[in-house]
Amino acid sequence: MKKKMGIYRTACYKVEDVFIKMLTRKQNSDEVREKVEAYRTQKEIKKQRGKQEEYISKE
Repeated sequence: MKKKMGIYRTACYKVEDVFIKMLTRKQNSDEVREKVEAYRTQKEIKKQRGKQEEYISKE
């Protein structure tokens, strides 16, 4: 299941990247890429924290 989710996430990120490129054509692409990476990293950290809290609460 984890492998499928990784593939799904990768596909979603590719689609998001296309939309981001279309919507931010006139902006600095490096700056936009950094913001997107920061957002995705924060989202992943928040997701991991939630999983840890869920695991701890089950114990």
